[in-house]
Order: sequence, then C-alpha cells, then structure tokens
Amino acid sequence: MIKKPTLLIVDDETSIIASLKRTFMNEDIHIISAASGEQGLRILEGARVDLVISDQNMPGMDGIDFIQQVRINYPETLTIILTAHANIKNALKAINEAGVYKFIIKPWDEDELLITVKRAFELLDMTRERDTFAQKIKTKDMLLAKLEKEHPGITKIDRNKDGAVILEPENKNRSY
Repeated sequence: MIKKPTLLIVDDETSIIASLKRTFMNEDIHIISAASGEQGLRILEGARVDLVISDQNMPGMDGIDFIQQVRINYPETLTIILTAHANIKNALKAINEAGVYKFIIKPWDEDELLITVKRAFELLDMTRERDTFAQKIKTKDMLLAKLEKEHPGITKIDRNKDGAVILEPENKNRSY
C-alpha cells in the first residue's frame, strides 16, 4: 500500500489554513496544520512530513527561520514559503539560506499551487527512488568486493576490441 504524502501547513491565520486545505481537499494528501513555526517544529518531531507550506510573516518565529530549522533537522522535507510581502531580499534569503523549493506570493493562483505541490511530491518520489537504487548498488559493490577478496579474479571480465564479453578465451593449442 502506497502511503499518502503528508503536507504540513504553517500559518498564523486560520483563514489561510482553511483556504489551503480547501485547495487540496480533492487531492490524495494527508494534511496537518500548525498556527506557528514552533508548533510546526513540534509536529515534525512526531510525524514524517514530505512537504511544508509556511507563511513568511508570523509572530514569534518567522517563516524563514522556521524553514531553516526544517532544513537543518529534516533535510528530506521540501518547503514552500507563502508571503504577501514579497521582496528580493526575503526571496533570496528564503532560497539561499533556507533552501526553499518554491517562493509563492499571496494571493496564490490555485492551479499553479496545485501543480507546484504535485511536482514537489514527484521530486520527493524520484529522490527516494534514486536513493534506494544507490543503496542497492552500494550493497552489490560491497558483495563484489567481498567475492573478489575471497576469489581473486572472479570479477574480471575479458572483452574484445569492440567491448563484447569474451566467454571463452582463445586458445590456439586446442584440439577438436
């Protein structure tokens, strides 16, 4: 059974959380919400979250500080910043220092946000699949190294000038 991706929405305005939940209500997504960065971090301690959408301007811990903590403690979680107060300085800080996946301006375009979230989940799936394959390759490489140590030459492959594998070495002294 494939697990639903989990989205954490962090915003101090309940109307924004409700609006975002409505945006994703027809999607196969598990949604959790938090009213502050501090509450969002507590949620992340106990739940695997794939994607975070956070407001930038919140009392206490602002969105960029929150996202920086997410990046440090949960590097596999992608993040999106929502803001009504866009400026280049904040956008660069969010991207360069907090490593956000996307910086979205309020009011957002619902279709664009849906596409962005779907692409974020696809990126996570591909990253996890890549990591799984990399681990399998590492395991097989370790096995081959062990076999080579136990049986020197067992992993050597003879090839001809075209790169084809030679199954039986040529021996001119063969008799038929």
